[in-house]
Amino acid sequence: MNRRDFFKIVATTGATAAAAGCQQATEQILPLVVPNENLVPGVASWFATVCRECPAGCGVLARNRDGRVVKLEGNPEHPVNHGSLCARGQAALQGLYHPDRFAGPQRREGAAFKPLGWDDAIKLFGDKLGAVKGKPRALAMISQLESGSLGGLLDRWNQALGGRPRTTLEPFGYEAIRAANRVTFGRDAVPYHAFEDAEVILSFGADFLETWVSNSQAARGFARMHTFRDGKAGTFIHVEPRQSLTASNADEWVRNAPGTEAAVAFAVLKLMLEGGVVADKRYGEAVAGIEPKKVAEESGVSLEALHRMARTFAGARPGLAVGGGVAVTGSQATQLQIAINLLNAAAGNVGKTVRFGPDHAYGRVTPYAEVAKLMQAMAGGEVEVLVLGTNVNPAFTLPGGLKTADAIRKVPFVVSFANLPDETTALAHLVLPDTHWLEAWGDYAPHEGVLGLMQPTMKPIRDARPVGDVLLSAGRAALGTEEGKGPLPWTTFEQYLKAAWEPAVKGQWELVLHQGGLWRDVTPVAVTVAPKVERGDGATAKLDGPAAGFALLPYPSLRFYDGRSATRSWLQEVPDPMTQVAWDPWVEINTQTAARLGIRQGDVVQVKSPHGAIEVSAYLSPSIHPDAVAIPIGHHYAPYHVRLKYVPVTAPTNPMALLPAAADGASGAPAFLSVKVTLAKTGGRRPLALLQATHDQDHREIAQHVELAKAREDALRGARPMPGHLSMYGAQRYKEYRWGMTVDVDACIGCQACAVACQAENNVPVVGKAEAAYGRQVHWLRLERWAEGDPAQPHNMFLPMFCQHCEVAPCEPVCPVFAAYRTEEGLNGQVYNRCVGTRYCGNNCPYHVRRFNWWNYEVPAPLDVQLNPDVTVRQLGVMEKCTMCIQRIVAGKDHARDEKRAVRDGDILTACQQTCPTQAITFGNLKDDGSAVSKLGHSPRAYHVLDELGTRPGVTYLRKVVRSSGPAPASGKGHA
Repeated sequence: MNRRDFFKIVATTGATAAAAGCQQATEQILPLVVPNENLVPGVASWFATVCRECPAGCGVLARNRDGRVVKLEGNPEHPVNHGSLCARGQAALQGLYHPDRFAGPQRREGAAFKPLGWDDAIKLFGDKLGAVKGKPRALAMISQLESGSLGGLLDRWNQALGGRPRTTLEPFGYEAIRAANRVTFGRDAVPYHAFEDAEVILSFGADFLETWVSNSQAARGFARMHTFRDGKAGTFIHVEPRQSLTASNADEWVRNAPGTEAAVAFAVLKLMLEGGVVADKRYGEAVAGIEPKKVAEESGVSLEALHRMARTFAGARPGLAVGGGVAVTGSQATQLQIAINLLNAAAGNVGKTVRFGPDHAYGRVTPYAEVAKLMQAMAGGEVEVLVLGTNVNPAFTLPGGLKTADAIRKVPFVVSFANLPDETTALAHLVLPDTHWLEAWGDYAPHEGVLGLMQPTMKPIRDARPVGDVLLSAGRAALGTEEGKGPLPWTTFEQYLKAAWEPAVKGQWELVLHQGGLWRDVTPVAVTVAPKVERGDGATAKLDGPAAGFALLPYPSLRFYDGRSATRSWLQEVPDPMTQVAWDPWVEINTQTAARLGIRQGDVVQVKSPHGAIEVSAYLSPSIHPDAVAIPIGHHYAPYHVRLKYVPVTAPTNPMALLPAAADGASGAPAFLSVKVTLAKTGGRRPLALLQATHDQDHREIAQHVELAKAREDALRGARPMPGHLSMYGAQRYKEYRWGMTVDVDACIGCQACAVACQAENNVPVVGKAEAAYGRQVHWLRLERWAEGDPAQPHNMFLPMFCQHCEVAPCEPVCPVFAAYRTEEGLNGQVYNRCVGTRYCGNNCPYHVRRFNWWNYEVPAPLDVQLNPDVTVRQLGVMEKCTMCIQRIVAGKDHARDEKRAVRDGDILTACQQTCPTQAITFGNLKDDGSAVSKLGHSPRAYHVLDELGTRPGVTYLRKVVRSSGPAPASGKGHA
């Protein structure tokens, strides 16, 4: 709205008010989620619950303002994430307020869905259940991993109605880890991996900083062992055919030929034995057939690198070997895990960094081989009623060779509890939308010793009902029983949940609810290596397809996981940290391979396997193995993304369509690394939205590094003052506070959690692919990746870049209306209603961190309900940028004033700082010499970006510490 329209409205409403005289104002009574005494208008209330965006089960605190949740943050008391939250967890609010959520029950009529009342829907469901009651194996249920009370209720419901055993579907179930542990240790479990206690981590394709098992927990542990603190820093070596985000954080990334991971792991063990590190003859028998020289030739990993890995890992006290990432899970997945188990056992790591006892809930996932049998039964007409739980989308997440969609179509009656449309729900006959996990009661145990409690944090946005309530009602209708009687006596799932928790809470329900659950220490279970160890098989994984083809590496998306988070526009617009691509999927092709095939970046390429074909844009990378191509799993769009023209309509680009139905015989796992594909140009172009044009610093030293030995020497000598710069401007005086930040580049892993948290906190709009590609994205915080050294094996540094809050700010003197100004507390303020949009400030900012609103960006209902009421929503023609969460600073100062004290260090956490799993970001008062931010600002590793300009930034960066064990990065110039 412009000023002229504003005064028109003011004049009109003023006349109307005068005519109304003394008429009584109309009041609208709004229902509150919780009793009035617990909810004060304008004051935030916090509710503890558990994130269900993936099986990691992180603790969450939901910030409720006036009956609506506006922000999610990690629960500091929860033992899984300790207050951090990944990008997918931050974006969960967009699932709660999603514009495409079903408004109520839907019944299929022909090719379309029609609305249906809840009573009629439950009656229909109950009648169908009654018809199959007593028929053996005619009823089937597929749910996500439910390790708490809901899982128990589902099993009891299935048993009461005579259905098949419940199928727990998680596309990434780590069956190979379980199978190898059965063989090696006699224990079917996914153990706890103590990254924080390791001196050396040796990873064979485990993307533990992205999606592997519990990424937030692993990232926190990794930061504790790897980040340079007090002169100590661990070592990380990663083996993988492509440079993933996890590989890019390694001190040494070893690029191997696809499918040779098991051979490399056995070769490292063999060299440890030859070096006299291990004396147990059982290990010698396991690697008797392994020849390290031959492995080096077949894998492309030099013999020198194999020796270096063996020496480094053997010398760790303790070390940790991990593996089993999705992209390297093929016919040799179990052999790889057996080799890893033997490495850990030989080095004495079992019981130290590999702990059985606090086992992960993944041990309850139904093996893929059993899921495949269910699909065959459905295709054969054995299943008459199929019940699909929340967050399961088998038509999208299972291999295309299984022909899941065709099998589902042969089931006479399919019921889905999805609350959003997806590929599987489109095949259902009845949709009974479940509440979002932020609207529901529940619990979840991510691993032994941790049981998180879930509670409704607000009233349901749509006409949805908890899946437990619906199953209880429909089940009683099918069984002909009443409430309080029979095998399903509970009125609601809430009643069932509280009854299950009562023995554990012992009258302390409110306390446990406030804490977010119950947790206890679990004593590690001692395990020993089996008396006889079979000889290891170091063969290369078998790949189906043409011999001249390229090994396909499908890998879970950091942003979308298996696709369940792809409907969040925040995650679509925040770029992939490695490629910096937003909105689009891509196929990663080696630069030399692409040149040979005549493929340019942005060309639409047909990727074809013996089981299917997709068309996707090409992204050229010099680092991926020349004999491989990689495609992220999980990319698809929500209907409103197309409706609002964020993206054009595109054909499916799911790499799962290219995979066979076969399962690994040893573990029952799906074979993700199983096919070779061919590449063919289609003649079309679909340019990618790249938000960072180059990864070459061009000698600007934006992201800086220091050798480990030099960092230790400087730490002993103490900090040296930063070089000053001649300036006509005197130093600014600060009365009470001077706010500032430090960012430890050595701790930053590039996970993008900070960028999404900033977007959620500060009402940053979504602009869509076309605007983002044009450079008009409005992110206040961007994560830059800078690469140095050999383009084929670069060393990467990740650097969060936002407003530097310069003391001598180039943006301020060029503003003709003084919209940009310096505050008394060291911040660069921006007066939105004074800004006239000249964009002089943006042109004069050397850090390119100021954003202009080219449009009044649409926020479709009910996403507008999520907007933070403490932050102004900017309009067309206004410049904006990072404020260091000024609303949080004001709230922190108000709280301290109420308690008649100054702000203490740690009272105020910015959104990016609070969510960071590695604690790379620190905020505080630079005038307080005892504050963490002030101490870090005087670190010998401290520097300012573009310091030579003399802008005196309020943000200090700490140099990345690089190890000299592997190839060292070149200083200065990087590569494009």
